[in-house]
Amino acid sequence: MILLDFEKEIINSQKGVPFEVSDAEINEKYEKGEARIITEQGAVKLSLVNQVFNSENYELQPKYQRRITWDSKKRSKLIESFIMNIPVPPIFIYETDFNRYQVMDGLQRITAIMDFYKDCYELEELTQWPELNGKKYSQLPRKVKEGIDRRQLSVITLLKESSKTLMQEEEMKKMVFERLNTGGVTLEDQEIRNALYNGPFNELCILLSSNNTFRKLWSINPDDIEVSDEELDNYDDALKYAKNKLYKRMYDVELVLRYFSMRHIDEYSGKLSEFMDLCLRQGNRYTDEQLKILRKIFEETIEKANMLFGEKAFCQYVKRRGTFSWTSPQKMIYDSMMLALSQIEINNREIDFSRNVEKLEDFYKKNEEVFDGKRQSKSDIKRRTELFINFITEKILG
Repeated sequence: MILLDFEKEIINSQKGVPFEVSDAEINEKYEKGEARIITEQGAVKLSLVNQVFNSENYELQPKYQRRITWDSKKRSKLIESFIMNIPVPPIFIYETDFNRYQVMDGLQRITAIMDFYKDCYELEELTQWPELNGKKYSQLPRKVKEGIDRRQLSVITLLKESSKTLMQEEEMKKMVFERLNTGGVTLEDQEIRNALYNGPFNELCILLSSNNTFRKLWSINPDDIEVSDEELDNYDDALKYAKNKLYKRMYDVELVLRYFSMRHIDEYSGKLSEFMDLCLRQGNRYTDEQLKILRKIFEETIEKANMLFGEKAFCQYVKRRGTFSWTSPQKMIYDSMMLALSQIEINNREIDFSRNVEKLEDFYKKNEEVFDGKRQSKSDIKRRTELFINFITEKILG
C-alpha cells in the first residue's frame, strides 16, 4: 500500500514508555487530590425533566455519547419502574462551566422521560401494570399520573473543580465514561473508541459513515430515509436508523476507520481492534488539511467501488449446498477491495455494470480458497488485495 508521507509519520510515532514511581510520590499525589473526582448529588422531579434538560444550560448529546437506541418497549419498562418506585440508576452530568452541563451517561433515560411527558409514545408490554398498556401519559388515571410526577431522577454532577486544565477535563470525562459503561450492555469497540479517543480524525470517520454511497453499499438506509446525522433530531427518525445493526452500534463508523487502518497494513501486527485503537489515537493528530486529503481519498475510493460493481461491491459469491449465490456485504471483501481501488485510477469511461458483476462471479469461483473467511492474517489481506488489483486492471479495465 502506497501511503502519503504524513500517514507514515503518524503511524510510526513513538508510544509512551512505562515508568516507576515511589510510594512517597503516590502518597503525595493522593494528598493533593490528583485524579480524584469532585461530585455533587441531586434529583429532578420527572415532571420537570423537560423543563430542566431542554434549557440552554444542558447539552444532551456530547460527541462521546452513544446513539439513541431505545425502542418504546424499553422506554415503557423505565416508566413502569417509576410507577412501581423501583430504584433507577442515576444519570451523570459534567459541569463544563459554571451552571453549564453535559450529559455523560443517561441520555436514553432522559429522552424516554421527556418524550413520555410529550405523549410521543404509548406504554407497551408492561408486566406488572398491563392495564396501562396502550396509554400515553395524558391518558393515565389521575392517581397514577400524580404518582409518576412525584418520582425523581437521581443526578450525580461531576463538578468543574475536578479538573484544572482542558486536557485534564477531557481525560477525566473519558475515564468516567469508560467506567460507567463497564456494566449493563457491553459497549462495542467503536462505541468505546468514540468515547475515549474522540478528536478530529474520529469526527471525520463519523462524517464519512453518513456518505450516501457508503450507506448504499452497506445497506444502511432503512426505509429509504434520506437524512443526515445532523437532521436526526427527531427520535422516530433516529430509531429507524437505529434498527440497522451497523448504525445502531457504530459499526458503520468502525468500517470507515477500518479502511484507514488497513492503509497501514504493512505496520499491522497483533490484534486488529488494538491496531485500530492506535490508528485512531494517532490519526487525531492530523492537520485539517491532511484530513481533507484523507476524506477525498475515501470518497473517491467508495465511488469507484459503486461505479464498477454497485451493490455487489463488498459482497461475496459463494457456494452453498452446491449452488453459488451472493452474500451480504463482508468486511473481508471490503478491506481488500478498498485497498485495491485506492491504488487504481479509473478514468472516465463507459462501465458495463452487469458484465462486471458476471466477471466478479467468475473471479470468486476461481479463488474460493483465498476468500475463505478464516484467512485473516496480514499476508491473506495483502494477497486478496493483489488479486483484486490484477483482476480489476486486467479483466474490468483492461
